[in-house]
Amino acid sequence: MRSPFNWVGNKYRYVENINNIIKNNKYNKVYDVFMGSGNILLNLECEAESLIGNDSIPLIPNVYTAISTTKENFALNELQSIVDKWNKFSDKQDYYSFRDYWNVKYLGNNYDKDFIYETILLLKMCSNSMVRFNSKKGYFNQGFRGVGKGKTEFFSDTMKSKIIRELNNLKNNLTARKYEFTIGDFKHTLSKVVKDDLVILDPPYILSSGMYGMNFTNEDDLYLLDFMQNTDCHYILFNYLESGEEVNYNLTNFLSKNPNLYVENLNNNTSTGQNRKGKKEIIEVMISNIKTAN
Repeated sequence: MRSPFNWVGNKYRYVENINNIIKNNKYNKVYDVFMGSGNILLNLECEAESLIGNDSIPLIPNVYTAISTTKENFALNELQSIVDKWNKFSDKQDYYSFRDYWNVKYLGNNYDKDFIYETILLLKMCSNSMVRFNSKKGYFNQGFRGVGKGKTEFFSDTMKSKIIRELNNLKNNLTARKYEFTIGDFKHTLSKVVKDDLVILDPPYILSSGMYGMNFTNEDDLYLLDFMQNTDCHYILFNYLESGEEVNYNLTNFLSKNPNLYVENLNNNTSTGQNRKGKKEIIEVMISNIKTAN
C-alpha cells in the first residue's frame, strides 16, 4: 500500500526491490531509521516481532501513532466539513491561513482526529509535494501548489474519496502488525540494534541536501558507513553515488573496501529544482549485506 502521507523522495517505487532480497526472512526487529513517509516499513514482506519507524521530525511518527489508536474509521463527511471550513481551498490565501492554523496545532502537539485529516490536506496542497520545516523554529513553511486551471476548489470528490479509502487502509495496516514509532536522533536508534535485526537506512542524501531542509552532515554520513562496516545485523542503504558533477566519495570508498556487498542501480536521472525544469544525471543505489540468490 502507498501511504496517503506522501512527499517527494519517498521510496514506495523501490518496495519491490527491497522485498526481493528480504522476502520471507525472519527478524527480531526491523528499524526504519529515517522513516519519512513510512512507505518502506508499511510494505515489508518479512517476519518480525516488531517494526520500528524513527524520524527526527515528529510529524509522521506521531500521526501514525494517533491513527493506530483511533477507534472509529475515517469518514468522508468529517473530511468534507474541514474542507468547507476553509472555503474549499479556492485560492492561495485559504491555504496560507490553513497552514498557520495547522502549525499552531502541530507545534502544540495536538494530534486529534481532525489533525490527521488536516495533515493529508496540507501535504497534498503544498508545492511539489516537498515537505519543509523551518530549521530553527520547526514550523511547516512550504508554499501552495495552486488551484488547477479551470477549477474553483482544490479537492475534487474523487480526491476526497481516495483520501478516506487510503486512511482506512492505513489504519487497518497499522493494527495488523506490531508497529512502534519513535522520534529522535538516528544514532540513538542505531545503538539499540542487535544481530538478528534488519536496519533500513534512507538518510537525506548529502548530494541533494537542498531537497530536504534538514541538517545531515558529512560526519553523519560517515557515521552510517562506520555502522555498516562493523554491524552484525542485516542492513539496506539508499544513497546517491553521483549527482551531476558531484561524487559521493564516502560511499565509493566504502564500496571499494567491501566488494562483496549487494549493489543495485536504481535510478539514472532526476528532476532538479522546485520548477522541475531540466534533468541531471544521477546514480542512485541500494546497498545491502544480505545474501541473495540472484
